[in-house]
Amino acid sequence: MRIIDCNVSIGGRSSRGTLIGAETLIRELDDHRIDHAVCWHQVAKSDPKEGNTLMREAAKASGGRLGVSAVLDPVLGAESLPGSGTLSERIEALEPESLHIFPDNNRTVFHPFYWEEILETADDLAMPLVIDCDYQPEFFLELPEISRQYPRVKFVLVRYGLCRSRHIFPLLEKRDNIYFTAEHMLDHLQIEEICERGQGKKLLFGSSFPQLPFTGALGLVLWAEITEKEREDILWRSWEEIRR
Repeated sequence: MRIIDCNVSIGGRSSRGTLIGAETLIRELDDHRIDHAVCWHQVAKSDPKEGNTLMREAAKASGGRLGVSAVLDPVLGAESLPGSGTLSERIEALEPESLHIFPDNNRTVFHPFYWEEILETADDLAMPLVIDCDYQPEFFLELPEISRQYPRVKFVLVRYGLCRSRHIFPLLEKRDNIYFTAEHMLDHLQIEEICERGQGKKLLFGSSFPQLPFTGALGLVLWAEITEKEREDILWRSWEEIRR
């Protein structure tokens, strides 16, 4: 069965203290029978241009095993990426599968007032935008309107799920452009209920490796009592349909 992991990183350490470079990551992908991983570089959290450049080089050398998730800083804008030109032009040149933002790391709230250039560019390019943060309650006050304002952006929330169904179900059912990765869908039969409600296409396989092990996310999806079509949607098909 094909598997695409839409959220991994290199340049950091696993829970066991192992430094994860591209070669180590690919060995882990092989061990867990994961075909492809969309990856960002830890260096990009402090130096986006350098980290994105390193990630592009690693992806090019990976033989197709790794894709790029480009980390953007709202202050730096286009200077988050190597090359010249506008943010959109630099994204086109880098050819990432997704964009990745860290509002907490950037010490700012997620709101168009601060993220306008990135949101408008992601909307123009119809790209997945991975929002990687702690998801405080205020975030869910803003997200419904932001997702309405930028309908072509595919908003991807990672590591969210446990005891959060009162946020998850309204967002899945009332917005066509909000997605969740499955690694924290730990409520009893949560994945099953999402699929039963017809929203399984908005679940993505993302492990958050090396912050979390692959096994947790894999176990949740592989052992869920859902149809094989729904399982394949989560494991790879839905990402194929939304990635750039």
